[in-house]
Amino acid sequence: MALERSSPFLKGQATIRSPLFSRTWTVAQGGEVLATAHRAVWRRTSTVQLVDGSTWEISPAGWGILEVRSGDDSLGVAERTNLFGRFGYVLSARSMLLRKWTIDLGDHPVGRLTGGTFSFNRIDVDAGSGIPLEVIMLSWHIIVRAWEAAAAAGAGGS
Repeated sequence: MALERSSPFLKGQATIRSPLFSRTWTVAQGGEVLATAHRAVWRRTSTVQLVDGSTWEISPAGWGILEVRSGDDSLGVAERTNLFGRFGYVLSARSMLLRKWTIDLGDHPVGRLTGGTFSFNRIDVDAGSGIPLEVIMLSWHIIVRAWEAAAAAGAGGS
């Protein structure tokens, strides 16, 4: 039985960005929007709307575990051990100060994510080989959640 995929692979350069003070992010590549994501900060979830109309939800699924679901179907799992479920992708911080991460498949880097130089509202993605959009969005969710936690701590929140 052949594996069917309805979600896109991201290859090449893309940008994930949001307007200032917004919780809605747009994933774009070559001037075309691939997906829109909205963060529900207090629920620690994200809803991703793909251009084909399908919707994913990224939400906690236990201590140190995130899951991306489409309805009743699990599309991927991110564990605190940095392994992305069935995909076998690893998100690693290369420089927290400079906001740089890599996505590796086994021992091979397949993508880079770079936060904006002066802004926390932008992540540039460079996917040298095709990376499932689920992996990109799980990575985005993990990175942005850490930024939100740091901002809340700096503002005296929790």
